[in-house]
Amino acid sequence: MVPTIASNEASPTMSRDTTSPAPEPEALSPLRLRLIMALVTGALFMEILDASIIITALPRMARDFGTSAVGLNIGVTAYILTLGILIPASGWVAERFGARRIFAIAIGLFTLASALCGQASSLTEFVALRVFQGAAGAMMVPVGQVIVLTCTPRDKLMVAMSNLIWPALIAPVVGPPLGGFITEHLGWNWIFYLNVPLGLIGLVGAWILVPRTARPDEPRRFDWPGFAITALGTFGLLAGLELLGATGNLAALALVALGLALLVLALRHMARAPNPMVGLDNLAIPTFRATIRGGSLARAGVAASPFLVPLLLQVGLGYSPSEAGLILIALFAGNLAMKSVTTPVLRTFGYRRVLIGSSLASFAGIAGGALLAPGTPVTLICAFLFFSGMTRSMHFTTLGTMAFSDIPKPQMSDATSLFNTSIQLMMASGIALSALAVKLGDTLGTGAPDVPYRLAFLPLSVLCLATLVEALRLPRDAGDSFVGRKSQA
Repeated sequence: MVPTIASNEASPTMSRDTTSPAPEPEALSPLRLRLIMALVTGALFMEILDASIIITALPRMARDFGTSAVGLNIGVTAYILTLGILIPASGWVAERFGARRIFAIAIGLFTLASALCGQASSLTEFVALRVFQGAAGAMMVPVGQVIVLTCTPRDKLMVAMSNLIWPALIAPVVGPPLGGFITEHLGWNWIFYLNVPLGLIGLVGAWILVPRTARPDEPRRFDWPGFAITALGTFGLLAGLELLGATGNLAALALVALGLALLVLALRHMARAPNPMVGLDNLAIPTFRATIRGGSLARAGVAASPFLVPLLLQVGLGYSPSEAGLILIALFAGNLAMKSVTTPVLRTFGYRRVLIGSSLASFAGIAGGALLAPGTPVTLICAFLFFSGMTRSMHFTTLGTMAFSDIPKPQMSDATSLFNTSIQLMMASGIALSALAVKLGDTLGTGAPDVPYRLAFLPLSVLCLATLVEALRLPRDAGDSFVGRKSQA
């Protein structure tokens, strides 16, 4: 999706001026670094969880708001759209006003928005508050990542980046069953109220723990044209995919095409603008470029799995919501089991070989969902989900850490903005594509309730092979120094 920006590589004079040396970050104690890491990881978990935890609560919320569960899905879409539109601006905002200040303010506003969402009494009010909450989340997570990347010594960055990835693995899996449990026993309002004490702790922690960072004497001007084109392109792509999954009509397809065209136009603008909203110099770095291009497509396929599996288990195979939630623990367990061995595996085999292997394993871990037919023993289903969780964990961790393996610290802000934007776009696209794949499977199926969901896994699994193509292009020693591996050349 993201082309190589040749003009940026060939014309460095058109890139952002980075000739002045970046100030060295304040030396922090190991304990303080660990606390900052826990703070940012918690904020990331809270933000990702909010996108998935309300899914199982939608029917109960719709009844209270006097609408349908399908109609209330706009609350989920509005939150994701706001994240995708505003994340690109997070780097400029942090640079202009200070990462510590913006991170603390974002946590505070996210907490306030959560409390207000729990008090919402109508659909219109709820959607407006979800937009407010998404705006705060768009500043909270990318700025928190910049803080970790700039404060952490380079020899500890691998561990730091690995820790920042687990919320993206775990939150989408635990969100739906946790939301169902809270809705059934406490009421849907508590899905949002639970963020309040966590947010207050995070707000205090951000102000005490995060060091002040120097701001430029002459802040760059905000790139309004770049922001507007990117926002419109993001809206067109995500809204079009959502409509395409729901209706499948040509108007939705035209909206997707328009969104993609605008995003390509935004990239061309940023490659040529003297002060772009997001600098694209990092796309000249092979490891980062591979992560953005092939890795983004792979994330769309991998992100669909935690949403397709519960639907297959309940609608296709006849399990109750509580039974499906218990079976999904196997996916969660696979994520955790692989987490402890990811770094040793990368140090032993290197990024290139691990990425090739994890691409093929992820392909198998998604495509295998097509084999889960009625009558499949629950032990076999759990074994497959455990394997699928392991492949997700390895693939996400490899992509997430490799992305920043060769990025100079002065360029971390631009790298995190572009990286998080691509993640948000493609993970949201993955959810929409899963609905489209189910619709396609329905037209090809036999009328059996399980067939559309089983067939949907096949086209989504192919997206994982995009990473394989990029991995084969990487140098053999790509990222070796970052992971502490001696060159084998």
